Amino acid sequence: MLINEILTGKIMELEVKYSGNTINFKKEIVSVNGNTVMVSAFTINDQTLGFSEKCTINFYYQMEDKLFIWENVTVKLIKYNNKPYHRIELSGEGELFHHRGAYRLYIGEEMPMSINTPTGISTLTVLVKDISETGVGFVTEEEIDLSLVVHFKIQDGISNISLYGFVIRKEFQENIHSYIYGCKLHDINMQLSKYIAKRQNELLRMKNNPPSTVKRDNPRASIR
Repeated sequence: MLINEILTGKIMELEVKYSGNTINFKKEIVSVNGNTVMVSAFTINDQTLGFSEKCTINFYYQMEDKLFIWENVTVKLIKYNNKPYHRIELSGEGELFHHRGAYRLYIGEEMPMSINTPTGISTLTVLVKDISETGVGFVTEEEIDLSLVVHFKIQDGISNISLYGFVIRKEFQENIHSYIYGCKLHDINMQLSKYIAKRQNELLRMKNNPPSTVKRDNPRASIR
């Protein structure tokens, strides 16, 4: 995707990684000029943010049902008409975001999911297909708007793992009369990473050590 295809008034997302942490910001695009995108200043608790060179920053932009990414962008704080803005400098073309390139753990279970809608929080039951460290795949008959924030709870023994993300992809499957969704998680959850690694190891052990078959003395014997 070309930079000049980015539209003023649309929503962009900035992913900032620093010291092992990840934080995401969403803003409406104020202007696009050349290879720069300008948005109102990013803030936390009414404090305007500055981004150091130690930060790794990625820029996400959604066009229709596809999500594009510009990696390692530069963000500078500027003033325009005595108001603070952040100027985001992009380079090259935006790459199609490959949904959840990390290992996918098959779940295949129905779970409750909360959705933050403009009118409030709603809850529905969905079929969770799989999860990875960066996303969740789920199926439901309900149509959900892209970019809405969703919340899952994955049970790990006696504790729950809370996962927050936003819908980035949907595809209607006529044969099952349902939508298949892809959801990008807001940040890396270490508890989820440990859970996936543990389940992955369990599956690997089962594959390498399949249950032994019991030999019968009488091959003709059967249970009726």
